[in-house]
Amino acid sequence: MKMFRGKKYIYSRGIAFYPEKEMQLLKKLANKGWHFKRMNQVGFLVFEKGMPEDKEFSVDFFDGSSNELSEYLVIYKQAGWENVANYKKKYFYFKADRGTPTIYSDPESYWIRMKKEWIWLLIRSFIYLPLGIGLLTFIALTKDTSNTILATSGIRIILIISAMVFTALPIGVAICVIFSLVMYNDRTNYYNRPEYFAKRQRIVRDSILLAVIGFIIGLLFSIILKDSL
Repeated sequence: MKMFRGKKYIYSRGIAFYPEKEMQLLKKLANKGWHFKRMNQVGFLVFEKGMPEDKEFSVDFFDGSSNELSEYLVIYKQAGWENVANYKKKYFYFKADRGTPTIYSDPESYWIRMKKEWIWLLIRSFIYLPLGIGLLTFIALTKDTSNTILATSGIRIILIISAMVFTALPIGVAICVIFSLVMYNDRTNYYNRPEYFAKRQRIVRDSILLAVIGFIIGLLFSIILKDSL
């Protein structure tokens, strides 16, 4: 957490996988007079000091077109929710008076929202996979090259790191989606009680488990590519 000229910066809990935690963080800070303004490009939530307010918060994923955005916001407004910010016009932050019902009316509608979000995340990340596979193939094919530049260890290390990043990104997103489905398989049952579900989420534990999984995958990559330098 950082403070600068009456503003507070806190790194996002993760709007894709921990929106419930995000809601409770915004609510807690609003009670202390810190008003949420936006999430910047590097993932920091920006707050400005003001009068304390007792509000509920909601973070939602929007999968529609730009032409459907105004209708989407109207639906929230009619339900009593005020749009306070958005992130890349895909994630929208709302606030409302205490006791205002969530926009989702049942577990099925919330499950549809989750599926659309995760499919979008997977598609967005998997566009890098062909590039990663292409680089890995190129590295393997040029293992015994006589080209002075391509034979340089520094160049090959850069190519390998780039290939691993492009390949690991979509795999990492897929692992996070599967992990969330397994660890929090009853999340949809809390569609109208996000504060209760937030208490069950364990970001530190999850981060450690995902780091272990990432380490194992990275180790396998290293074994496969050890002779490509």
